[in-house]
This record gives sequence, structure tokens and C-alpha cells, in this order.
Amino acid sequence: MTTINPYSSTYAPGLTAGQTATQRANQATGYGQTRDQSPTINTPAVNVTLSAAAQAALKAQTDSRTIDAVVAEARAQISAQLKAAKTSSALKDGNAAIDLSGLDRRTLYAVASNKGGQFPLDQQVVAALGLKSQHDTALATPAAQARLTGDYAGLYQAALDQLDAAGPEEKASAAWSQERDALVEGRKQATARPGLAPAGIAHDSVAAYMAEMGSAVAGAKTRDFGKVANDVRAALDKQYSIAFAPEAAKDSSSGEIDFRRFDDRSLSAIALNKDEQFSTHEMAQAKAEIRSRDSTAIKAGYQSTSEDEGDFGKAMITRYAGMTTEEREASGWTPAVYDKMVELQASRDKLAQMFNADGAVASPPSLLDYL
Repeated sequence: MTTINPYSSTYAPGLTAGQTATQRANQATGYGQTRDQSPTINTPAVNVTLSAAAQAALKAQTDSRTIDAVVAEARAQISAQLKAAKTSSALKDGNAAIDLSGLDRRTLYAVASNKGGQFPLDQQVVAALGLKSQHDTALATPAAQARLTGDYAGLYQAALDQLDAAGPEEKASAAWSQERDALVEGRKQATARPGLAPAGIAHDSVAAYMAEMGSAVAGAKTRDFGKVANDVRAALDKQYSIAFAPEAAKDSSSGEIDFRRFDDRSLSAIALNKDEQFSTHEMAQAKAEIRSRDSTAIKAGYQSTSEDEGDFGKAMITRYAGMTTEEREASGWTPAVYDKMVELQASRDKLAQMFNADGAVASPPSLLDYL
């Protein structure tokens, strides 16, 4: 069996980085047509398996459902899942009670954006988590390859293919256009500077993914927390041993620690220091990094949803729901904070007043202090 990889031109001539997933799928299908099976040629057929991104693009292209039909199907599927889970809410204590990641992208977007006003907040949040799960899954393999080979152009193309599989409602949004422009610029930078990760691009979902997932510790999001802490300790010690910049940390007691390769849960292992493996200096710097990332995420969330304060509140609740228990503890996002955010979501104006128009905190100094 021959598998067509939409992120590479290796498998069929003429597939270029500039093509959309749909164009690639159509062209790949052409190369996979069965050859003449006559006795004189006797050439075996070639079976073509399209990638998940290409399949999604083809499905989106041929999706003739009305938005009302999409909404009706979404409600039916969610109702079935809620019934199977024996719950009336898609969220329980800030955690997803059902998994919607298996729904198609257009359906997830309809729920997450509350098309037709048919979906309560808990279902919108879980649908947003489903969209994020699909995005992360699509980027996982090309991101791992980029870290090893420096092929960031391939990573950005994978993200573009995934984005281009969106439905018409999502493509009509400003957020989709902003993200696509950012990914095109990222691919341009990566192509011009092979081996270097693009930087300084607003709305860059690839950069956000790479920062969130890190690279210093494998499987940090799901592994036993004690084992994550052990790996973080080893990674830090290795980093100290090769540091050369005058201001860089060369041991655990002083210097500037570079946390760019560490994901949020790995940082939480340092900040919480449950097994007492980390120094006071390391803990302080990890806590400062966590707060900095939190502030950046809050500001980005505000700016991307500034036209609708309700979307900002939903974004913050979704952020909480997407955190691990340790990440919440290290950053101060307690159950009380979650309850307060849900309460404030019902009073959108009050939530919006916490921030200036540029996304900076108005007063007091942080969201968590206010709550």
C-alpha cells in the first residue's frame, strides 16, 4: 500500500508546500488511480490512503448540510453522550464529563461558537476542548519531526492543512483569517530560514503549541507526576552543564534559567516541588515563568475576543478545563477561581471591566488577585 503524505512531495511528483489539503488530496487521488490490468501490462493496482488532514479537507469540501442541520445533529450527539455518561452537564468541577473530540470539525465549531444559541456554556467549552484536541493531534507528529530535523516549514504546512479543513462558518470568522495569515507567514519564514523556528508572529498557533507542549520532557501531560519531576531534574542539570552565556544558570542556585523547552506541567513540577528535588531559586524562577505565561495567555485571550466579552469569559473557563490538576495548583487556578469565573460569565460586563482595551490588567494586578 502506498500512503500519500500531504506534507511532503516525496510520494508523488508535483505536490508542493503551497497547495491546500484539498488540492493535495485531489492530486494524490489522481496519482493513485488503478492502472490498466490487461495481461500485456499486468501492473498491480496502487491503493492510496489519504492523510487525516486530506480526508478532513475532502469531507469539508463536500459537506452540503445547512447550519441548522449541523446544529440539530450536534444536539442529538451531545444528548446521547450525556445520557450515556448519566449526567446533565458536559462539565463537572471544571473537567470534561464527555468527550466531543470525535465529532467532525464543523460540528464542533458550531457548538463551540454556539450557533443558533442552542448550546449552554458547558457544552461550548467541551467542544472548544475537542477542537484543540484535533489541532494538537494533527501537529504532534510533524512537531516531533521539526524538533529533530528543523523542518518547521513542514510543521506550518501541517497546521495550514488542518486549518483549511474548517467549515464555511469557521472560515468566515476573523479568528480563522488571522490564524491563517500567521501560519502563512510562519511557513514563509521557515522556508527562508531552514532549521530556525519562526518568531514574532501574532496569532501563531504553531508557536503556541510548541511552547505549550515543550520538548525537554516526553509525555509530560499524561505521565506520573513524580516521573515527570525526575525527568525535569535531569533536563535542568543537563542544561546547566552546557550553558555558556554569562547570565545563564550554570547550577541550581543562581543565574537565568531558560524554560522555553519546558511545558506547563513540567514547570509545575518545579514550582510545586513535591519530592523536594528543586532549589528555592529554581522554584522561584519557575513560578515567575508560570505567572508570565498565564498573563500572556490572558492578554491574548482578551485581545482575540475583545468584540464579545462573553467569548473572553468562555476562553478563560476553557483554559481552566484544559489544565491538569498540577498546572492549576501551580498557577493558582483553584476550584474557587473556576466557580468565580463561571459566576462572572453570567455578568459579562463586570468581567470585561477587569481589563483595558489592550488586554492589560486594569486593576488589581492580576485576574487571580481580583477573583
